[in-house]
Amino acid sequence: MSKKFLIKTIFGIFFVAFVISYVIGESGYYEYELANKKYLTEEEMKKFEEDVRNGEDIDLKDYTVETRKDYTNKFTNAVTNTSLTINKYLKKSIESVFGLLNKMIEE
Repeated sequence: MSKKFLIKTIFGIFFVAFVISYVIGESGYYEYELANKKYLTEEEMKKFEEDVRNGEDIDLKDYTVETRKDYTNKFTNAVTNTSLTINKYLKKSIESVFGLLNKMIEE
């Protein structure tokens, strides 16, 4: 296996991982999950309002129900961090290329 092929393969894998993470981020899936966390069920809202009327100490965590399972592990965290790092460097590279093109056009 030549070095050129190996480098292209690694770059291709990183590019595919970046595209997948970008699509997930842009699809709104993360925001949807965050929005689901903030909603209280009807029963919990009634209990909360009753506790407010009675003047009890209130902690919002007592009224929320966690229905989401956390499936993250070391691998998914590593892939996410790698993808974010690649995204950061690609963004800097693209900005610098367009900055150079802009300077060349303006001159």
